[in-house]
Amino acid sequence: MRSTEFIWKHVGKLLLLLALCGGSACNWAASAVSGVPGTIITAADGITYLAQGGDTLMSIARRLSAKPANWAAIGKLNRIAQDSSIPIGSAIFIPADMLADEPSTAKVVALAGASTVTGVDGAVAPLVLGATITEEMQIETGRNGFVTLGLQDGSRVSLPSNSRIRLAKLRMARYTKSPRTELMLLRGRVESRVSPLDPGKGRFEVRTLHSIAGVRGTHFRVGITEQGVTNEVLSGKVAVGRAGEPGALTLVRGQGNLIDENKVGPALALLRAPALANNTTHVYATARFTPGPVAGAAAYRIQIASDRDAEDVLAESRTDGGPVTLDGLPDGNYFVRISAIDKTGLEGFASTQPITLENRAEAASKALPGAPFVDGSDARGFTLRWAAAPGQQWTLQVARDADFSWLLYNTSSTTAQVRLPRPAFGTYFARVQAVEANGSSGPFSATQAFIVTDQWIINDGNPLSSKEQGAGTAR
Repeated sequence: MRSTEFIWKHVGKLLLLLALCGGSACNWAASAVSGVPGTIITAADGITYLAQGGDTLMSIARRLSAKPANWAAIGKLNRIAQDSSIPIGSAIFIPADMLADEPSTAKVVALAGASTVTGVDGAVAPLVLGATITEEMQIETGRNGFVTLGLQDGSRVSLPSNSRIRLAKLRMARYTKSPRTELMLLRGRVESRVSPLDPGKGRFEVRTLHSIAGVRGTHFRVGITEQGVTNEVLSGKVAVGRAGEPGALTLVRGQGNLIDENKVGPALALLRAPALANNTTHVYATARFTPGPVAGAAAYRIQIASDRDAEDVLAESRTDGGPVTLDGLPDGNYFVRISAIDKTGLEGFASTQPITLENRAEAASKALPGAPFVDGSDARGFTLRWAAAPGQQWTLQVARDADFSWLLYNTSSTTAQVRLPRPAFGTYFARVQAVEANGSSGPFSATQAFIVTDQWIINDGNPLSSKEQGAGTAR
């Protein structure tokens, strides 16, 4: 008896709902929602609004959606034929992509080296850990600067050295808090780990002058190089294209491509992750690392971070395959991340492993060799010499910048001089370090700048002091 009463009770409710909605024209899923008129019920994909007296589709669209013109789409979606006759209590569904925006923020969660933030008023200030970043602000990293921003939806955006971005759009949908993020990459590179964005529930884009990369939950990188804009997908999918064709190509995990002002390049396979060469221990007395060879690699990037995901990068360098020493780190536990870069400029997968630096003070106390100086040149090459005791092995580095992130030569020698091929016109920087019999390395010498012209190669003043060297030069 009770079961029969229960059934007829709910059949009666169903008949009443059908009568109110005009029979089969009723959206059953929306009509099944009940509550106090004027209530807003929030879900991940949008909101359900319970109509109250005097509501019309236009007034609902004006109050709850991004623009009044959405009233027609809202009516069609909810199968409401006449704007002026919405029964009180009717459930009106509005999808997340129609909701109005509200401001969002990002926070500086990791910071190393010198970086700046430019406010919406144009004022430039040093960036500090914990700073709040809002829409239209610009972040710029210095030659040894590294920044990671944490977004409110849990996404992470990391900028390595010599990079600049503008937070062109930093918003979220009202009620659902679905992110609507647009980064404008102005220089360098940006690496993003985006929280999953189901269809219609958010947007994350990285733009440049010539490209757009739109994602829905993935780990990817975008970079500006001399060849164009590089896109590299480490997980998930990324739709890439140009301004006129934003979704021209979809890249999946392990693929990248190059976009220039003329075309969207094809999908290319990313290089595999390299390992550390001759790695027999995770304990180092000096932060000197050599990447293991990877077929197709033209260069390698080596980073040291305080965390496995390399969101808090402390130092990095680029090499053609020779050893790299990253100075300035105290004893402690770190993570080394190494990736290979192909001839098109695409950076592949990275390997990460924990390391421990010990006895750094002892290594730093060793006597420094003299700074290398130009000791003769001709049309084909030149010689660098330095003051040091005999019977030692050496590593000589020549770079295009005083931070030695763009190495031109990285060579070993058993004598205190090296002859090298003559480079192109420009200013270069040289330094040397001793290599012990056990393979460990001492600190680098002071840095000597030298100038190459069509007629001669000469030293450019005295060796740089540590303060001058830290200031670096523009790349």
